[in-house]
Amino acid sequence: MRHPAKKDIQLSVTEQLARFAIESDASFLNASLADSAKMKILDTFAAMIAGSQAPSARISLKTIDEIGGVPQATVIGWGSKTSMPNAGFVNGVSAHALEYDDNTAGAGHVSGCVLPGCLAVAEHLDLSGRKLIEAFALGFEVFCRMAHGLRPFIIDRGWHPQAVIGGHGVAVAACRMFGLDQMAARMAMGIVTSSATGVRKNVGSMGKAFHVGNGVRAGIFAALLARNQFQVDPDIIEGSDEVADGHERFGLADTYNGIGNYRLERMLENLGSTFELSKNTTMVRLHPGSSAPAAAIDGMIDLVTANDLNDGEVEEICLECTPQCLAIAPYREPIDEYKAKFCLRYTMAVAFIDRKVGLEQYSQARIGDERLHRLMQRVTVTVPEDLKRHKGQWGENGVNWGEARITIKLTDGRVLQQACSHAKGWPERPSSWQDLCEKFADCAAPVLEPGQIRDAIATIGKLEDLRSVRDLVSLLVPARVR
Repeated sequence: MRHPAKKDIQLSVTEQLARFAIESDASFLNASLADSAKMKILDTFAAMIAGSQAPSARISLKTIDEIGGVPQATVIGWGSKTSMPNAGFVNGVSAHALEYDDNTAGAGHVSGCVLPGCLAVAEHLDLSGRKLIEAFALGFEVFCRMAHGLRPFIIDRGWHPQAVIGGHGVAVAACRMFGLDQMAARMAMGIVTSSATGVRKNVGSMGKAFHVGNGVRAGIFAALLARNQFQVDPDIIEGSDEVADGHERFGLADTYNGIGNYRLERMLENLGSTFELSKNTTMVRLHPGSSAPAAAIDGMIDLVTANDLNDGEVEEICLECTPQCLAIAPYREPIDEYKAKFCLRYTMAVAFIDRKVGLEQYSQARIGDERLHRLMQRVTVTVPEDLKRHKGQWGENGVNWGEARITIKLTDGRVLQQACSHAKGWPERPSSWQDLCEKFADCAAPVLEPGQIRDAIATIGKLEDLRSVRDLVSLLVPARVR
């Protein structure tokens, strides 16, 4: 197995990542990596199909239709065709629209960024399922390595990491599928750095899904520009300190993170020898919305179910959580379906009453229920002293942002408590293929026919043997438009 960039310390970080993505021999994709990739692909398609019906995805599709585009790739869940960048944009918005795509420790929502970009290019080029998996795995790895080097500083500076980094994973994967060389991939990375961005204040709105879609579009477009010889700085990640305030000082890392606030060496550790896909680091979201309170949701459902409680018995519910959980889900009121997913008081109340937190629980109709709002008034959220140490990026140095405690005080004087650490679907309680099949079926049911759902799951299960990605795409649009 050949990985030219693995130990060459004379090369820039940008060049080593580009060489890794472009020049790694196809034999890197062993059965274990392929199986891990297929699980993430299945889960992301589930989120994408369900998300295709969300308002943000519908508006994105309407806008793209108004712009027009060469019919190169398919909009999942709808069947219309447009250009690769436009299809990647809408499918990226769909993948993240419902906050139901996966989350990889120390990196973020990697699959929801990388898959839509890989899919658009693979469909246009009529590539095989194995080529799609290869590109996805390499784009996934580049995304994760860049994230490991930039987080948590990039978050603390107010950037949404998926928006800044996601396009790079897409760009190098697209360059590989186009058959470009490492210099073209470096150019694509440089173009993306000036193209894709997003600020955290837009989290809790359609803007968060836009960040993902925009990164996908930027990654594909950058690869197309690079294919046509567009020239930018070839070493965009690192800056130069030859002139303190010169333009070359401000590469990606210094610009987004602030000078020196990064760990570029983490982008290269064991490059080509270890893959994030081979690690048990990805969290499947079995509850849409903010990832951080997932363990508390499971704990609330378990506590209510075990004691057969009803909301009329409740005097007070107290959720104790980490500062990171509260920072990621900070809204006090569920003003709309976006902020509801990041409102801990609402999430705890709906988990108590419905004993379930799925897509229906974040619908506009459910959010407006007065019974839920009455219970919300009895929910308090605090960060206790012993959980304050959990400030930091999840998965690093033992930090677990999901650790929480629930206390329910009842009107009859009873006090019930539940400690929560890890949700089902997290690395400590990983999802099975069957779990993901059930999630896919639930997400796809409003859009696809039962036979399509069965065939799509079976096709993804044997994706490495698929001759043409187009055969899979045809299963992911309503039968009436096939």
